[in-house]
Amino acid sequence: MVEIFGKNYYIDVDGISQKCQTGNEIENEDGTKTLEINIFKYEIIKTCIERVLNEFEEVDNELEELGKESLSISFKIAFNTLIKYDILISEDE
Repeated sequence: MVEIFGKNYYIDVDGISQKCQTGNEIENEDGTKTLEINIFKYEIIKTCIERVLNEFEEVDNELEELGKESLSISFKIAFNTLIKYDILISEDE
């Protein structure tokens, strides 16, 4: 794992679908029911995840704690959003 800000993080994949559900069920063309998701919320979470994952082009195995000055504003906003909505979880939690 790569350490960021002194902690190891992972993406709560199940949490993404739970955060995006509207609570409504819709019926598909074949008659099966499925849960409806808020596509706007899904796209925002998807974009935040992409931003966090694409911040670094090369992974250095000896990567030390990242300096806050070296990170872009878009990374900081995406990272904080994912933390706030319990999508990016610290391994310690």
